Amino acid sequence: MRSALKLLFIIAALLAGFFASDIIKLFSSETKSIDLSQYCVLSTTPCSQQNISMTLAQDKVHPLVANRLSVSWPDSDSEQLELRLQGVEMDMGTVKYVLKKAESGRFESDIILPVCTSDSMTWVGQLTDGKITVLPALRMER
Repeated sequence: MRSALKLLFIIAALLAGFFASDIIKLFSSETKSIDLSQYCVLSTTPCSQQNISMTLAQDKVHPLVANRLSVSWPDSDSEQLELRLQGVEMDMGTVKYVLKKAESGRFESDIILPVCTSDSMTWVGQLTDGKITVLPALRMER
């Protein structure tokens, strides 16, 4: 009887440990709050942070549809930039892109975002050349 009880406690402890992060999120009152005023919301109109200008080929970003991101990054010695984006309203992981140098001080890449269940979603991220980081954001709609 005692060995069965010990086994039951071991199984319960393993399950609690496995689901600990989910349990903490469930009972946590902390919600993800992003201040979009710190971010440069991307569109066809150039948006600038720290003398770095970013534009999209189309104003609306749609899931699974390529949208060209162009970045003017003067005085960068880097051959590429790294962009990391995360969803605000829904956790869809982190998507990463590499922007290749098109010409001196200019970088480009096609951005293709995954499909989500909501009609619209905000993506925020960091764009860096390894020395300087700027904060782009984009709005995706179906």
